Amino acid sequence: MKATHSSCARRGFSAFKLLLGLAACCLGLAAVWILVLPSVVVSAIHAKTGFAVKLDSLAVNPFAAKVRLRGLVLQNPAGWPEGAFVDLREFRADADLFPLLGGKLMADEVVVDIAQVTLVRNKQGELNAVVFKDALAGGKKPETAPAAKPGAPAGQDGFLIRRLNLRFDRLVHADHSGRSPSVKVYDLHLERELRDVDSFADLVSPFKGAALGVVSDALGGMFSGASGLLQNARGLLREGGDLLKDAGKRAGDTVKDLMQQLEKKKP
Repeated sequence: MKATHSSCARRGFSAFKLLLGLAACCLGLAAVWILVLPSVVVSAIHAKTGFAVKLDSLAVNPFAAKVRLRGLVLQNPAGWPEGAFVDLREFRADADLFPLLGGKLMADEVVVDIAQVTLVRNKQGELNAVVFKDALAGGKKPETAPAAKPGAPAGQDGFLIRRLNLRFDRLVHADHSGRSPSVKVYDLHLERELRDVDSFADLVSPFKGAALGVVSDALGGMFSGASGLLQNARGLLREGGDLLKDAGKRAGDTVKDLMQQLEKKKP
């Protein structure tokens, strides 16, 4: 009887050690994922667009449908008259990632905290935001958007953000296409909460005066025409989904290689 009890205790202890080992392995994989994913995304964006990228942190949880990044800085490629492009302190989305992979954005909450955006037009008249968008989209032409069904809910064929918290400190417009450069700085200090955002008109609604014209012109160049606005936005969402999937695969491969190396080092 004692032998049986001792045997059961040993089996129970072995199972406990196995569970601890599995838990430690999962924690290790999660830690490696967190460390590897930002560098993979940074290298992928730079390789695809030529824009220099810095990213402090990136967390993606497909099970909870959440994305969070901090400290994203984009720099224009070499040869541009201005180096700065985007300084994003934080982006956070509580969204459904599966529609995102299909080219749709459906989010309960999105937080965008922008320190500065510098829109630069070079001597050839090209706008950095448009060049970045075209490079990220791989030069693909937008697909024809299907007609919306009568009575369909807002955002069904594009995007719907139920609550958008926007903070935007500074906008810089640097135009080097003329005889002499023109640089204008707009200290916006915007802090707005928008509800049920399902159009780009909603997105630009917080801007006023000359800043509204600059933002609208940039968006118009990126998404020409009302129908092109939606089509190109959906194309970028698909590209973002593909980039995320590719980054996830590459990060997963890195984790797998690391685990194999650790396994080889075991006595």
